[in-house]
Amino acid sequence: MALALAGAQAAWPLAKYLRAHAKERTTYTIKVPGADDIYDDLHEWVLSLLPAKEQRALVAWSSKRSPGELVASADNRQPSPTALRLRYDGTRVQTVTIAGHKIKVAVAEGGSGGDENSRQWKPPEIVFTASSLVARQALLAELEGVLRRTHEAKRTPAFRMLSSWGHWERLDDLPARDLDSVVLPPGQLERLTGDVARFLAAEAEYNRRCIPWHRGHLYEGPPGTGKTSVARAIATHFGMDVWYLPLADVRRDGDLLRMVTSISPRSMLLLEDIDVFHAATQRDDNAEVTLSGLLNALDGIATPHGLLTVMTTNTPEVLDHAVARAGRVDLVEHFAHADSAQAARLIARYYGCPPPDTTGIGGVAPADVIEACKRHSTPGAALADLATRAPLPISN
Repeated sequence: MALALAGAQAAWPLAKYLRAHAKERTTYTIKVPGADDIYDDLHEWVLSLLPAKEQRALVAWSSKRSPGELVASADNRQPSPTALRLRYDGTRVQTVTIAGHKIKVAVAEGGSGGDENSRQWKPPEIVFTASSLVARQALLAELEGVLRRTHEAKRTPAFRMLSSWGHWERLDDLPARDLDSVVLPPGQLERLTGDVARFLAAEAEYNRRCIPWHRGHLYEGPPGTGKTSVARAIATHFGMDVWYLPLADVRRDGDLLRMVTSISPRSMLLLEDIDVFHAATQRDDNAEVTLSGLLNALDGIATPHGLLTVMTTNTPEVLDHAVARAGRVDLVEHFAHADSAQAARLIARYYGCPPPDTTGIGGVAPADVIEACKRHSTPGAALADLATRAPLPISN
């Protein structure tokens, strides 16, 4: 008996190893990062698979999707109410049944790492574990169904911004900008939308000619002339996600390339005030982000397919010629101070009235026209306010 017990004790580590090895060969995992658009929908889908009695620990949060949608009320139109969304507490491993197969579901929490100069934020992950290849294939089919239903639903173009942790953060509470909210001189908006429409429709031609499917716009002009507003309105009109990248927050070339390459195809990359970014104006290889790194991000081998890059600047003359060359900047559009006709249209749209007489109001920034309207409850008071301002030089 002693010999048998000793033999069993000696064989136990080997049995554990063989059991773990066999389990590893029959275990299949699928992870979906928290930064993915389908992440929240997967949580709700998993929750729908759990019986009510198993939903013991829930996480509730408010949805801010589609904040610009309006619903009719008795006397006016109000923003749609915020919805409450639920997910299960992912710290507890749950088991769901998919096509007769038992699938384990858990959530790996996110966290930060690295020192002050290289800190990174790892988003949470939802992890599915199947015990057979057939179960994994059934799970993949269900995940594809969730993805399909998500994209078939009414979708508002997303606005993402680089966070201090170095990952893209989606801002769902930022309303979309409608194209009819943009007031420009006659023909300018049509010229811009026409250029983008031709670009988006030409993917097959770009591929046939082996030309990278990228396009760059440079919007230049004085402050307050609507450069960023136009970019956002164009993105909304064509259903493009906007990825807003504050270049001053990027620490090195590798980080810049990593952020740009993670942008989804057929999106807009928005770079505001590029003239104040060191790498766009000076050739300094010792800088944290160099001109070479910026150029590779804008028009390099890893630049996302179908990317429309929109750069804004107040002083285009300070940009390095390599930044503004053809291929990186395909269209340069000047935004000038508003003339009297444009000011009249801005006031008419703000108050919902016929265009007033704005003779003598020209040479003012469109942003100043809107600010005058915000300060006064009537068009006449706004016009009187604008009349006291010294006209700005009108750029041609």
